[in-house]
Amino acid sequence: MEDIYRKLPCREEQLHNLLDFLGDSDEPLPASLFISGSMATGKSLCLTTVLQYLNYKYVFIDCIECYSPKIMYEAILTGLIDDQIDVKCDSLWELVNNLNKIGNQLNSYEPVVLVFDRAERLRNMDQNIMSSFLRLREFCNLNICTIFITHLIYDNFYFKVGAREPIKLYFPNYNKEELFKIIFLHQKSFVRHLTNNHDVNSDIRDELERPELFANFLNAFLSVFYRPCRDLIELQHMARVNFVKYCEPIIKNEIKSNDLSKLWRHIASILKTSLELLYLRINNTKASTQSPDKENSDELQPQCYNFENTLKEELLSTKTFAQSFELPYYAKFLLIAAYLASYNPPKEDKRLFMKNHGKQRKKLQQVKAKAKISEKLSTQLGPKVFTLDRLLAIFYAILDERIGLTSNLLAQIATLVELKLIAGSKEIDLDTSKYKCIIGYDFIAAVAQTVGFNVRKYLYDFI
Repeated sequence: MEDIYRKLPCREEQLHNLLDFLGDSDEPLPASLFISGSMATGKSLCLTTVLQYLNYKYVFIDCIECYSPKIMYEAILTGLIDDQIDVKCDSLWELVNNLNKIGNQLNSYEPVVLVFDRAERLRNMDQNIMSSFLRLREFCNLNICTIFITHLIYDNFYFKVGAREPIKLYFPNYNKEELFKIIFLHQKSFVRHLTNNHDVNSDIRDELERPELFANFLNAFLSVFYRPCRDLIELQHMARVNFVKYCEPIIKNEIKSNDLSKLWRHIASILKTSLELLYLRINNTKASTQSPDKENSDELQPQCYNFENTLKEELLSTKTFAQSFELPYYAKFLLIAAYLASYNPPKEDKRLFMKNHGKQRKKLQQVKAKAKISEKLSTQLGPKVFTLDRLLAIFYAILDERIGLTSNLLAQIATLVELKLIAGSKEIDLDTSKYKCIIGYDFIAAVAQTVGFNVRKYLYDFI
């Protein structure tokens, strides 16, 4: 176990809990586990490492690749059957029958684990598929456990029929000290990446390989990036990009490696610029070899200048900016509902959002109103105030699936207020809360595009 703890630092408690839940090979497994946590918190890696350590038979199913029940059933059977044969399975009943046949060939206590990664995708399938997997142990003569890995909490999963409550395990975000410890473990790969792309003499190479230099850089980097980003994968990428820029004056002999104040003044503005590019993954395609030679460094200045201008042009695009927002799925629909509530007259809600709204007579007054000039369109006059109950009514009208009104859903409204996408009170009160959407049409159209929603279809100005 010590090797696992060294391989997966800062996850000792979660690894210990997984080992307790899955137990020994001669003990019955729990019926189901629900593992949740933010992106890049080590959920999948910890689970697969523990399963390999216990030497259990398991099948890892990516719910993005297995986008239909038929493909998912066949992937499960293919993973459990050692022989390379084509498996056909069209229904859950056939899956259960095949699992019982496999159970007759195995030891009754031999553990079998089914892992569903990105389990939030199961909500887009048949309503009964996840509740059936939660109770799969009851249908089979196997010592089987189903494990669901997702970045959503269990309350986001809505079941029409009763479902067995799984054992829940939460992976919290890494704190600042843990992020420092994990990224610092890859110090040699950072230095190798730097030296492979730059001409560095042996004396400077020794300075760059000093752990103190990398530790000083990480402290400066996390002091800027820790608050807006907790994603370990994105932080490692941004740290790799900025470590090269941090070491450039050392390679050119402009700043000593132990002069921390000058290094901080050099990197502070660069980190601030890089912060605007978080999650965008915009890279300089014109990679060039740095040299201490002054002539070479002068030739590189126009390229860097053009690159910075290109980045500014990218950031000015409203669409790029809107799509860079990492909003939850339902928060995007809440934002769309808020925009529609701000830019549609309340008296037109029935006509816009109800299928059977009755036949509308065209009155002369309405025909004249449609002939108004573009300056008087609602989308150009500015947003109007709306109530919380109207926001929720539009939200449920535009959402294809049916979910319950939970505290987590209401908390996402407060998050949108915190992000300055909606103006209003952070305190949720169904009677008195009033809001106003303060984003433009281009922004909301870009957000709606990520969930496949046509905003123009539900705007009164474009009817």
